Amino acid sequence: MVDLDRSINVATKSGKTEFGVKRAIKAAKNGDAQVIVMASNAPEEFKEDVTRYASLSEVPIIEYPKSSQDLGIACGRPHLTAFVTVFDAGDSDILQAVN
Repeated sequence: MVDLDRSINVATKSGKTEFGVKRAIKAAKNGDAQVIVMASNAPEEFKEDVTRYASLSEVPIIEYPKSSQDLGIACGRPHLTAFVTVFDAGDSDILQAVN
């Protein structure tokens, strides 16, 4: 079982990640992300857009079971974070959470 909070934290510190819905949608359209993490309370219209584009380009999505505040904390960021796009997982085992 993957500790999602720890995996996200390690990915943000050792890999390449970006934050925000605009970057998540762009990465989902281009198919250049390894995975997109989406907070449970992300706005529905953004969730739908990211999910639609990600399914078309076969980018996996992890639905983070907690709020955007908790996701921001897991990333080590002092603000709300509804979407985290992982381009390189680094030393993280986050890709195991996809399966």
